[in-house]
Amino acid sequence: MVSDITYIPTDEGWLYLAGVMDLCGNKIIGISMDGRMTKELVIAALKDAVRHTRSAEGCTLHSDRGSRYCSLDYQALAKEHGFISSIRIYMDIL
Repeated sequence: MVSDITYIPTDEGWLYLAGVMDLCGNKIIGISMDGRMTKELVIAALKDAVRHTRSAEGCTLHSDRGSRYCSLDYQALAKEHGFISSIRIYMDIL
């Protein structure tokens, strides 16, 4: 699975959309939107993905190394649901 954030310009300012995509099924399985780009934004998208997934045990979850994805809360949630975070793999190599 992969996750990322995109920016959407609106008349009221930026809207941030976080998504989680299942590459095997080639579809978006988790989304979250907010007026601020916070770790809660990506956590909400991951929780949405978990609700739409039978099991994430052993599934690799890839994202960039931005602060939101590196946050302890996001990494703990991913680990709790059995994801193998590409960030943690990268950090283990260093």
